[in-house]
Amino acid sequence: MNTKDEASAVLKKGTVSATRPGFARVRLPDFDNLRTMWLPVVYGKTQDDKECWTPDIGEQVAVLLDATGEDGVIIGALYSDADAPPTQNKEVWIKRFKDGAVLEYNRETHALTVTGVKAVTVHASGPVDVTAPEVTVTGNVTINGGLRVNGNINSSGSVIDSAGNTNHHRH
Repeated sequence: MNTKDEASAVLKKGTVSATRPGFARVRLPDFDNLRTMWLPVVYGKTQDDKECWTPDIGEQVAVLLDATGEDGVIIGALYSDADAPPTQNKEVWIKRFKDGAVLEYNRETHALTVTGVKAVTVHASGPVDVTAPEVTVTGNVTINGGLRVNGNINSSGSVIDSAGNTNHHRH
């Protein structure tokens, strides 16, 4: 039978020293810099719907350990003076990646912004619908398939078909 002391848990801060997807080892300064065994990282979903975001080596984390310090879980990463939050605006949800990519949603302006990415790919097994009062595309556009327009086409430049005919071509 476990005593109350054996069943208790302790919350500690530490620094990630090794990682693999879903797990990490942590150095614990409060325990003479002890390095934990592989501890699972707590995630929002792990069964039918899954997510995985491996902590970085050197990242400060909170660890919940059993009374012996031999088993536990990593319950999350912690901000510090050295690693400050990426925003001071409480209305902004943000994910900023090491390579400079940023996903940001602002509840006040109702704007979702994606910046710093090299490419965006969308694969859908059904239609993709974009609905907005106005859509602006900056850059060249390639359409690999038919094009149907239910409305007028206005062009400030030339319109040239594959035979070299323009919108000014007359028969």
